[in-house]
Amino acid sequence: MSDNHEMPRSERPAVAAPPDLRARYDTDAGTYVTSRIYAFSTEGYPLVLGLDNRLVRPEVAQPKMNYVGIHTPFGPPIAGPFTPAPKGLLAVFSDGREQPVLFYDVHGRAVLMDPDDVTCDLVLAEMVADTARVEFRPVTGDVAPD
Repeated sequence: MSDNHEMPRSERPAVAAPPDLRARYDTDAGTYVTSRIYAFSTEGYPLVLGLDNRLVRPEVAQPKMNYVGIHTPFGPPIAGPFTPAPKGLLAVFSDGREQPVLFYDVHGRAVLMDPDDVTCDLVLAEMVADTARVEFRPVTGDVAPD
C-alpha cells in the first residue's frame, strides 16, 4: 500500500545544485523570471522551492508560467568533452594576475582551474568576474612563462 504523503521520486532531492543555478520561466508579457534551483531529484530533475515550502519540480512550483529550463545568461553551462588548450594560452585578470588556460569546453570556451571554489574545480574564464582577457603567448623551448 502506498503512503499518500510520500514524495514522488521525481521530487526527492538527491544532489545539491551549484550556487546561483536558476530555473527560467517565460511570462505572457514577453519577459522572464527565475527561481533558485536548490537540488536535483533522484531522476535528474531540477528542484525549486514550491508554494508549500517543499522542493518540487519547476513546472509544479509555478503552474501558471511556462518553465523553459535552466537559466543560462552566459550561454550554455560548462560542458565536456574538453580539449587541451595550447601551452601559452593565458587568462589575464584586471589586477595583473595570469593563469594558464587548461582546456576548451565543447563550445570552444576557455576553461580554468578554480582554486577558490571547493565545489567545482573547473570554471569558464568568462565567468570569473575580474577576467580582463584571454591571450596567447607562444612558449619557446621547454621553459614555461613565469
